[in-house]
Amino acid sequence: MFPEFSRLSSLKKASLKKTSLQKSSLKKSGGFSLPVAIFIIVILALIAVAVNRLVETGSRSYVASLLSSRAFYAAESGVQLSLIQVLDTPVCSCSGVTDISFTNVSGLSACRAVVSCDDSLVINGDTYCTLSSRGECDGTNSQRTVEVRVK
Repeated sequence: MFPEFSRLSSLKKASLKKTSLQKSSLKKSGGFSLPVAIFIIVILALIAVAVNRLVETGSRSYVASLLSSRAFYAAESGVQLSLIQVLDTPVCSCSGVTDISFTNVSGLSACRAVVSCDDSLVINGDTYCTLSSRGECDGTNSQRTVEVRVK
């Protein structure tokens, strides 16, 4: 026979043995890759859920902080508006409760202030008025109170 042909035939036999070894090793490891893939997918899904919860918590915290700031500014604005009326009198005099709605004010559109005034504090003949303003935004979800005492 031809020497090239016999060498070619031995190469084919070697490659067939190598291929059969690869197939048998693939059969042995074929069941292992599926659980690993499922495990990786589950871990990635858990990480995605954790990140989603972190973002949601951060968003809620931001909204609560924003509403709290708006409630503070509503309470402060209510006191300032009431101070104009109280300080307009020669002697500090006020009474009752005033409800101020900020429907036409941008930034405070869902807020209101409930201002109460008390002029019962007299020290050395001087009357002091105590104004207390409770700012509320988004119903009663966020409330802040500001108190001012003037002579």
